[in-house]
Amino acid sequence: MSTWGVAFISLGLLLIAYKNWFGVIVLIFGVLMFFFSRRQKKKAEDAEKAAIEAHKEIKIKSRK
Repeated sequence: MSTWGVAFISLGLLLIAYKNWFGVIVLIFGVLMFFFSRRQKKKAEDAEKAAIEAHKEIKIKSRK
């Protein structure tokens, strides 16, 4: 998803260079996509770490 954000940012900058004000909207949309994808990626990594820790804890309890 982050790749699409970068693509929209590039398109927005290109449109702004040709004095097309629609480029500003596309640029803002691209920046929002980029930041939301980064946040989602961070949440997924945190959830994965929590699942790994829970699995390790279950293994430790089962040994006792």
